[in-house]
Amino acid sequence: MDDNNYGPEWRNNEPAQWGGQTPYPPQYPPSGSQVVLREVGRQKENRLAIAALVLGIVTLLFFWAPFISLFTGIIGMVLAVISLVKEDQKAMPIIGMVLSILGLALTSLMILGFIVEYLTHF
Repeated sequence: MDDNNYGPEWRNNEPAQWGGQTPYPPQYPPSGSQVVLREVGRQKENRLAIAALVLGIVTLLFFWAPFISLFTGIIGMVLAVISLVKEDQKAMPIIGMVLSILGLALTSLMILGFIVEYLTHF
């Protein structure tokens, strides 16, 4: 099905069917009209926020390994704070900070559990 008003006949290359005119549809935009072009800006990539989000996810996933989660959680929080200050978009750094805080909280509970188990073992 053709999406234009010319029907399937416009594909023929016989100008006689069209009264001597070319069988192709007219050019768009019509001559004499003005075309307004506007520049569409690229969306800025917020790399610090992406890094904070990824580190927050890693912190939350590896809360059972204190050395990994402490390192990634602290760096993720620092990057989230820097991104909140520097960038306009706030959603990703806030989510990254929340995930980092949750991961650090679970890590601290794991460390506390290790300490309690160690002290009660003797």
